[in-house]
Amino acid sequence: MRLTAETFAYLRGEQFSNDLVATFEQEPHDAVYESRFDVLTRLVAGRQVIHVGCVDHGVAGIRKKMERGRWLHEALHGVAGRCFGVDLDAEGIRYMRDDLGYADAAALDVLVDPCEPLMEQQWDYLLLPEVLEHIGNPVDFLSGLRNRFRGRVGELVVTVPNAFSRRNGREARRNVERINSDHRYWFTPYTLAKVALDAGLTPRRFTLCHGSPLRRLSPLRPRGLMDGLQCRRHPMLRNCIAMHLDFE
Repeated sequence: MRLTAETFAYLRGEQFSNDLVATFEQEPHDAVYESRFDVLTRLVAGRQVIHVGCVDHGVAGIRKKMERGRWLHEALHGVAGRCFGVDLDAEGIRYMRDDLGYADAAALDVLVDPCEPLMEQQWDYLLLPEVLEHIGNPVDFLSGLRNRFRGRVGELVVTVPNAFSRRNGREARRNVERINSDHRYWFTPYTLAKVALDAGLTPRRFTLCHGSPLRRLSPLRPRGLMDGLQCRRHPMLRNCIAMHLDFE
């Protein structure tokens, strides 16, 4: 889906409302319910890609996700022309390089640390999957990415948890919040776009999807069946937002 011109006027601060009904242009693909893995692997197939946050919660996290077929970097690396992974987790990067054989991986701060492989070629995509919600100042972080990679990367793709997810509503009715304990934010399409525009980036479109690979719907899992049916009908109830942005 895409932001309408009317909504863009509010995002840019040209108009104001304390009760805005943000509107979006629906696209045919919005009716397709798929996983974040499906969205990203299809996007980067055969392309040159930087994957920020590639370790994904330490060595133990890599091993656990590989066992379940849910380590995103493995999936991206399998289809991209080149997928260069960066992360602050030096131990995780060492494990990726030395034990798993991922030569295109570096432990660094992507905003400031020198890294010749990142600067010696043009890249089609810079992926920031499930990272922004961990960052204390997301506007400054995105602005830093823009300043460093503008002119060197074609498109930035950010994925974050969706505050409107069906599960969040269900848990709220129980008066609890289920959340990764390191998260600092929940996002909606509008608030994510606002952060991006404040950072000097231009949102192109959104894809609402499921954060993990989807399981087949089954009447043996009634809650999963109901969630799946509702999320197919109502994209805004899906638990992950993918935002596609231009650097200019």
